[in-house]
Parts: sequence; C-alpha cells; structure tokens
Amino acid sequence: MPKNRLRTHMFIAFTLTLLLVGFSVLLSPPLRDVRTLIGLPEHLPGARYNPDVGAADIISQDKEGAEFFLARVTFIYHSVFMLLLYATIIIFAELYLENESKNILMDISGFGALLGLSGGVIYSYVSRDFFWHGVFILGLAVLFVSGFIILMKFRPKGILEWNIWASAVLLMIGGVIGGWLGASFMEYRHSFLEALIESRFNPDLAEENIFWRALTSHEHAMIAVALTLIFLLAIAIVGLKEGKWSKRFLFLVLFGQVVMALASYSVWVVGKIAHLIITPSALVLIFSTLILSFKANNKGALTWGLRIGNIMVWLAVAVPGAIAAINLKKPILLNPNFRDPIWDWAELAFNIGHWHILLTTWGLILLLIYMYWPRTIDKHGPIFSWIAIIGYSIAVLAINLYAMGNPPGEYVPNPYDNIWLTYLVEPGLIIMSIGVGGAYILYLLRYLRLDS
Repeated sequence: MPKNRLRTHMFIAFTLTLLLVGFSVLLSPPLRDVRTLIGLPEHLPGARYNPDVGAADIISQDKEGAEFFLARVTFIYHSVFMLLLYATIIIFAELYLENESKNILMDISGFGALLGLSGGVIYSYVSRDFFWHGVFILGLAVLFVSGFIILMKFRPKGILEWNIWASAVLLMIGGVIGGWLGASFMEYRHSFLEALIESRFNPDLAEENIFWRALTSHEHAMIAVALTLIFLLAIAIVGLKEGKWSKRFLFLVLFGQVVMALASYSVWVVGKIAHLIITPSALVLIFSTLILSFKANNKGALTWGLRIGNIMVWLAVAVPGAIAAINLKKPILLNPNFRDPIWDWAELAFNIGHWHILLTTWGLILLLIYMYWPRTIDKHGPIFSWIAIIGYSIAVLAINLYAMGNPPGEYVPNPYDNIWLTYLVEPGLIIMSIGVGGAYILYLLRYLRLDS
C-alpha cells in the first residue's frame, strides 16, 4: 500500500463503484446491442425482459429464472451498498481515528468490499459455483468486523459525534438481521422466495412471512441510516453555523434515526403495525437533516449538494411515497391503481425508482465530498460537481412522473419508449454521468500523483 492510504483508498472506492454501476448499466435491455458488441451475453438467466412485449415483466416467466433474478438483484444491490459503505468508512476513519486504527479500518473495509464485490458479481453473472457465494458472504463478514473496530476505537464527543456513533450501532444491528436472513436462507429457501415473488404483486400477501418482514425491515433501515451517516460526516466536514438551534436539530436527528431504525427492525417481529412509529420518526429525521443542511457553512457545491439532496428526498421520495400509500388500494389522488396488474409498472417505478434515488443520493454526496475533501481536487471540480447535481435532480424528480404521469387506461408495456423516460429521466442520467465521468477524470489525474 502506498504511503498515502487515504488517497489510495478513496481512488479505489471511486473506481470500483464506477465500474460496478457502469457494468450494471451495460446489462440493461436498451443497451443489448452494445453489450453483445463487447462480448457480454445478450440474455441473462432469469432476465425479466420480455421481447414479445418489449418490456420487463413484473417477474421472470419461469420459476427457476425468477429465483435467479431475485438472487442476482440481491447480490448486486449488496455489492453497491458495500462499495458505498467502504467509501463512507474511509471518510470516518480519516476524521476520527488515529493513524494505526485508521489504517487498519481502511484496509479491512477495503478488503471486505473487494471480496463482496468479486464474489457477488462472479456468482451472479459468471459462475454459480457456491465458492463465489462464500466469497460474497466473507466480504460481508469482513465489513461487519469494520463496525467492531469503529465501536472499539471511536470515542464520541458532542452531539454530532454521538449521532455518528449511533449510526454505526444501528448499521451493526441491521447487519445482524441480514446475517440471520442469510443463515436461514438455505433451510427456508422455498418459503423465502415464494414470499419475495408474492410481494412483487401484493406486499400484503407476504406480510405473514417472517423472512419477508426481516428483509424489508433490514433494507429500509440500512439505507436510511447509511444516508444519515453520510449526511452527518458531510456536516462534520463543512461545519455548522453556531447556535442553539443547530444543536437542537442534531438532537432531533439522533432521536429520529434511533427510533426510526429500531421501529423498522421491529417489523421483523411485530409486522407492519410498526409503521405507526416508523413514519413519524422518519419525518422528524428527514425534516431535521433538511434544516441542518441550511445551517451548514457554505462550502460551495458540497453544501448545496446536501441541501438539494435533502430537498429531493422530500420531493422525490417522501411526498410521492405518501401519494402511493393513499392510492394503494384504489386511485384517489391520481390514476395508478397499484394493486391492479394493469398498473404493476407504476408500483415498480416507485419501489425500484425510490431505491435508486436513495442510493444515488448517497453516491452523489460521496462524490461531492471526494471532490472537495481533504482539499479541492481541481479548479474545474465545481463545474463537474454542479453538472452531476443538475442531472441528478432532473432524473430523480422525473422518475415519479413515469409512475404517476401516464394517462389513465390500460398501460402499453413498453417503458423504454415512455415519454417521461425518453425526454427527462434518461437525459438527466446522461447529464449526471457526464458530471461523474468528468469528476473521475480529474480525480484520476490528481490522486494518482501520490507525492504531489
């Protein structure tokens, strides 16, 4: 490992995340000709793309394919999560740990992320040899060890650092639930997969299945806590304006994330009644982070990224999610009837689109931190940062128009030609990709010069 571990680990995290996301994009149905041109398979086992209708089915038509698809989604989303978590741990280590502990944490988390990534991708796309499944699990276990290092070495001082410590503890609890799910999978595989498939059509059908409840509680809490953690680390970097209100809202963040996460995890045991606690505590959390983003010191695109990211969580996730909940049984506010098979695409747009929004928000804040910390990467850095922010904003707002903005009536299942996707979502993603690509080139030019 070169002398400057921070630069090296940040470069590795940035590179691996870019490669994984780029690889996933190449496997999307609209790019079928491109991937075959470079030697990748035209059709993936378990793919939901149905050439007869030119769209993705709600689930793969054959049972074995459906199970393979669900497995591949699990591996790839975990791989993305692991890389983003690794990129986040690097920031924490540099901010709060001493040299020896810092280096150990960076190296272990990087090793775990690399194991998980390689095992997950190879098992999903190359070889279904159980060895690679084991490599994937080993990567998760190594990252879990990183959490123990944080809890042993981190001595929080002040409400901001106690918030960060709480995020670490809550992620560890979520990891335990995830571990239980993985350990139970082989013995209860059929029940688990049946519940997952049923939940694609109607989540109420899977409510009585303890594995489905554990899965939903695990994934919802983990992404919410991870977003809170990266927000808090960004606040630690830019700083807050002094004042009693800043401290009060930090206390509200602590309250919101702890209650929200514990209530989410309790879905595993008590079921959806826990939402009576989850929803108000989550609203306290995202309202508090929104206010704190406007109390952050102005550090250019990084601070504005925090503000815009918080606003987008409200506009593109919280408010549309509330509309979806109201429309769940029958259309009241807008036209989609989420439980009618004719409208299955609408709920998919919410479920899949919102997960992508949350993961992309996490990635965007990481990108902005990497461009400005520990020092500004390049004089052109702000240009590409703002390009990424603009593209992100267009795409995450527009995906909701795909779910709610189509005309009433039977849906023609050809989403790749949908007006909202063609003229808003995809251009937004292209703009964001230009910003991320330009930022990476600057990063490559700057951070490969380890002695400069």
